[in-house]
Amino acid sequence: MRRFVKAILVLAALVIIPATAHAQASASIVGTVKDSSGAVIPGVSVEASSPVLIEKTRSAITNESGQYSIESLRPGAYTVTFTLPGFTSVKREGIELAGAFVATVNAEMKAGVVAEAVTVTAEAPIVDVTSSRAQEVLSGVTVAEIPTSRQYSAFAQLIPALNVQQNDFEGNNPAIFSVFQIHGGRRNEGQVLLDGMSAGYQGMGVSGYVPEVGNAQEVVFSLSGGLGEATTGGPQMNIVGKQGGNQFHGSIFASGTGSAFQGSNLTADVRAKGLKAADSIQRLWETNLALGGPIVRDRLWFFGTYRHLISRQNVASMWANKNAGDPTKWTYDPDYSRQAVGDGTWNQGNLRLTWQATPRNKINFFHSLQYSCINCIMGGDGTGLSFGGAIASPEGIMTNENHPSMMTQVSWQSPVTSRLLLEADAQLGPYFWWGSRQKDAFDKTLIPVIETAGLIPNINYRGANWTGHKGFTNVIQGAASYITGSHSAKFGVRWHKNDARYPKNYYNDSQLRYRFTNGAPTQVTVYADQASQQEQKQNMFALYAQDRWKIGRLSLNGGLRFERLTDYFPRQQMGPNRFLPTAVVFPAQAGPLDQKDLMPRFGASYDVFGNGKTAAKVFLGRYVTTFNTVDEWANYSPAGSGHFVSSNTRSWNNTAGDYVVHCDLLNPAANGECGPGNAFFGKQISPLTTDPASTSGWNKREYSWDLSTGMTQKIAPGVSLEVDYIRRSWGNLRATINRAWTPADFDTFTYNVPSDSRLPGGGGYPLTFYDIKPAKFLLADNLLTFANNVGGAFNNFRGVDVTVNARLRAVTIQGGTSSGNVVEDSCGVVRSHPEIYISGSWGGTSGDASLGGIAQWPQAFCHRESGWKTNVKGLAIYDVPKLDVQISGTFRSLPYPGNNFPSVQSQSLGGQVLAFNIQGANNQTSLGRGFGSGNTTEFLNIVQPGALYGDRLNAVDVRVSKIIKHRIISKEGRTHVNFDVYNLFNSSTTEVYQRNYSAPAATSTYLNPLSIMAARYFKIGAQIDF
Repeated sequence: MRRFVKAILVLAALVIIPATAHAQASASIVGTVKDSSGAVIPGVSVEASSPVLIEKTRSAITNESGQYSIESLRPGAYTVTFTLPGFTSVKREGIELAGAFVATVNAEMKAGVVAEAVTVTAEAPIVDVTSSRAQEVLSGVTVAEIPTSRQYSAFAQLIPALNVQQNDFEGNNPAIFSVFQIHGGRRNEGQVLLDGMSAGYQGMGVSGYVPEVGNAQEVVFSLSGGLGEATTGGPQMNIVGKQGGNQFHGSIFASGTGSAFQGSNLTADVRAKGLKAADSIQRLWETNLALGGPIVRDRLWFFGTYRHLISRQNVASMWANKNAGDPTKWTYDPDYSRQAVGDGTWNQGNLRLTWQATPRNKINFFHSLQYSCINCIMGGDGTGLSFGGAIASPEGIMTNENHPSMMTQVSWQSPVTSRLLLEADAQLGPYFWWGSRQKDAFDKTLIPVIETAGLIPNINYRGANWTGHKGFTNVIQGAASYITGSHSAKFGVRWHKNDARYPKNYYNDSQLRYRFTNGAPTQVTVYADQASQQEQKQNMFALYAQDRWKIGRLSLNGGLRFERLTDYFPRQQMGPNRFLPTAVVFPAQAGPLDQKDLMPRFGASYDVFGNGKTAAKVFLGRYVTTFNTVDEWANYSPAGSGHFVSSNTRSWNNTAGDYVVHCDLLNPAANGECGPGNAFFGKQISPLTTDPASTSGWNKREYSWDLSTGMTQKIAPGVSLEVDYIRRSWGNLRATINRAWTPADFDTFTYNVPSDSRLPGGGGYPLTFYDIKPAKFLLADNLLTFANNVGGAFNNFRGVDVTVNARLRAVTIQGGTSSGNVVEDSCGVVRSHPEIYISGSWGGTSGDASLGGIAQWPQAFCHRESGWKTNVKGLAIYDVPKLDVQISGTFRSLPYPGNNFPSVQSQSLGGQVLAFNIQGANNQTSLGRGFGSGNTTEFLNIVQPGALYGDRLNAVDVRVSKIIKHRIISKEGRTHVNFDVYNLFNSSTTEVYQRNYSAPAATSTYLNPLSIMAARYFKIGAQIDF
């Protein structure tokens, strides 16, 4: 049987690989042809023509039912012509295609002479009555005409259902990656695609390679309903690049602003809450050039772009450290006369060639090269939302450099016949070489410090570590499509290879980091992975089949996808270094992953009244959670943090007062000034066992069942309304437990939360926490397994989306609302395994992926709900008649700011308190003994996730453009002179809050703002289109 299956797979690959397909669906034109009596007409030649096609036309023949289908069409305006001997020709003009829209274009033909042509004037279809997919499309014109930062995250912000990591409310964010999710989804599920191929790094949805959007033909957001070709149930953002043409055309874009163009929103109320300085712009400049045209008319086109961006911005809540570089100083002393400055410089060049090799063979080539350098001059972060994810002073933040990032794509398309379409794609990249360098000379000699309390809790200062990282991603993918009119079938294959060469970590000469509390040393962290060589290879192979079957007014959509995921680890090495004088070598070996998944997907769409104006839709599909090397390396690599302990954090009291650690750091027992440490530090003895039932076999990857049902209605010419109900439910959730412990190995203690109006219900409630008994602290036998094997957990989302699209002669409106409730529950696991709610630094496993941070969680918080939260977003463009003036704007209203790690905990406001348990003095717990970890303090979370949110964030951005017509190169040239206003109403809503709790007092900073929306500013720009 195994040989038979292999033979089938090999045969499928041999048939399909010459025709590999786009992972992102393209637009189609379908319809039925009848005569004047209403009888269907087979054999009609249907031809779709458009200047966006280098081959000029694509054609089909109606089947015995009079149906036809023309697939895989580029966005643009089409003319559809129907011809058959004995009948008068019929022509439909102005058919606008975008994204994966399926335009239904029917025709009625009358007896006559073919040479006689009848041009039918009719409104272009705006309701897709055949597909069950949900999508939003921003045309290239819309992209160019609205006020944004021209980063892909800025356009993702305009889609109501998407939650985006970077707020970019004010259009001032630099060009860095930004994750996005939909409907309670996972961090990496949002996929950025370039012409249907992934721009993500190592299987993640995004990367440090930041694609250019300003010269896109269109940007397509696929939100749900993906069939066999879809890799994820999450959103896909496909940036469809412009191509050349038979006429030279291009654009010159420039914009800029500076401190003189920005006001202030640092109100008295905000200042009273402790914010001394907000984010503000020093300068923000961008230039973007584009040129396309023919190399050989109708045969070879080119389109090239270049982009240059400079950003210099003052950083909220962070200043230069007066003590930076001084080996005798151990505190962060802010210099309020020198606010930290975040800096970034980006350069990117792109080239696309389109070659019509023969009438039935088209080849596309694309190459992109990008250089960037972030925090290379100063840097600093007062919120913890930077690339490194840490609050850091300017000398304590690492650089982020891509030198370079590259991507190359080659694709081939061949409409062999009117029924058979073959496509092929290969991609090298993103080739991603990123990391940081030694920023200051003293980084080699000064030991970095993290201050957990003080003026800026959890700030890293005094020095920075740095890394080097390379990664390669190669993809071959595709499909063969067979179209009969009533059926549109597609069969595809995809091979995706990740090669991750993990960071070579570099530390100060001592390989240490200190942790202070109110200036007093409390912990020391030891690193043993300096001079390491780590690598992982990951392969994903997929086969899929899908079909769209039209039966009268009913269209059935179905797909089936097979994926196999495997991994491999080449030779790896740790050391040699101070704490590993003899290098630890890990021989090359196959990884534990050999996961095979089969995913059915079904949908239906019904043309309710048969007039193409009302569609009822339903969809149900199974999707696996996206894979990537970054998340899986820790658990599966023999050198990963789950199998080799390369760092060790232990308590330290600095009794000698000289800031030198007086203990044997390689002795795990308490000695000298140090408490107990990890017995596995620097050893290959694995404290983590991975359940083999979760890493190999059928249907073992985390997955979701996604259900959507809704209606789309044309409510006026050019105006449509869509309402959808969505439910997502995840399975195969994981948990990490410690089999060396039982519930009897823990003692409980109560922390009495102070009465405080800032807390839910006014505070004053007791919370029970668990602490491991000291005799058990060093015991570890961790197991990563399915949560349902150790008590059970569940996670789901329910919500409703409402979207409106209006494309009228002088007005464009897009927007809507997205509402929903996320539910997370791990009560079954934590009742049997309290350690999953305790950070590893305090003797736990941090085994619940939905809860993060270094603080312990009470079991009372095991069930979490976000409550129904609503996004409201939209854009509008209005061409003022006769004045050649255009007014555009965007509006966003969010219940909480964007977040890098989406969960109920991270999106709501928490409260992390530093609890003391020094026996006989300042005892804030009822434990009655010292903490099992040996630490005198421990962080506790005291606010139920989902119970407390910040103020709603609202932003309005506006652009006024004067349009100047000209005849540079082409007769239809235009120049837009733009005047943008961001944060029109100068809102000062808090974006990042101080979450370290302290009881009510004049010195308490809990919920004080760390960062607010950027103040209103003006930006001047121009785009010359020719």
